[in-house]
Amino acid sequence: MNTVAAEMEINRLLWFKLTRELHRRGANRRESGAFLLSREGDAKVVRFICYDDLDPRCLDRGFVHFDGIGYVKLWKICQTQKLRVVADVHTHPTKWTSQSDLDVAHPMIPQKGHMALIVPSFARGCRFGLRGVGIFEYLGDGEWRQSSVNSGKVALTYL
Repeated sequence: MNTVAAEMEINRLLWFKLTRELHRRGANRRESGAFLLSREGDAKVVRFICYDDLDPRCLDRGFVHFDGIGYVKLWKICQTQKLRVVADVHTHPTKWTSQSDLDVAHPMIPQKGHMALIVPSFARGCRFGLRGVGIFEYLGDGEWRQSSVNSGKVALTYL
């Protein structure tokens, strides 16, 4: 699966549903996450798939520990629905949204251009915007670039 697009658009209603679902799944006590999917060649996110739908035990440790078997399910969904992974998103327990050492060392999709979003406070307060969200682009070879919420890398849309 190819993840070349660095810019992406997320409908505000989809963002609201995503952050609400991440908060629900994390139960205000553990991290949760999801993959963001778009159609090939399109920057618009059309769907998200929560990590624990692909790997039911990935949240059991309090932080995300995604087993490789979950990728088999993910790639099958992408193939049958003609979608691609453009980003992943996961929560952190506090307002701190920099990447942890684990985040840096283990990108969910280790391909250049893949985006990783980190939502603060178990996704309690980011339902209507990106304020406070960490935005990171994977550059390859273990390198990342952080972007501000105003950089244009990620945009919330009304369409």
